[in-house]
Amino acid sequence: MFDIGFWELLLIAIVALVVVGPERLPKLIRVVGLWVGKANASVQSIRSEISRELRAEELKQALNKTVLESEQSINALKTSVDLTEVDSAKTADKTIKDNNGNG
Repeated sequence: MFDIGFWELLLIAIVALVVVGPERLPKLIRVVGLWVGKANASVQSIRSEISRELRAEELKQALNKTVLESEQSINALKTSVDLTEVDSAKTADKTIKDNNGNG
C-alpha cells in the first residue's frame, strides 16, 4: 500500500524516540500496531464485501440473460406450434374437401 523503506522507518523511529521518550515508546508502538491491525482487518472486510457484491451482480446478470433467452425460446416454440396448428388445420380442411368432393 505505502512504499516505506528501511531508512524511512528508521527516521520515524528516531523522531518517535525523541518526541515520545524511551519510557512511553514501547506502549506507543503497541498501540500503533493495534491500529494498523484494525485498519488491515477493516480493509480486508471491505474488499471481501465488495467482492461478494460483484459476484452477486454477475450472477444476477447471468440469470437475467438466461431468463431472457428462455423466454425467447419459449416464444419461438409457441410460434412454431401455432404455425403447425394452422398447417394441420389447412391440411385437415383440404382432406375433408377432397373426401367430400370424391364421395
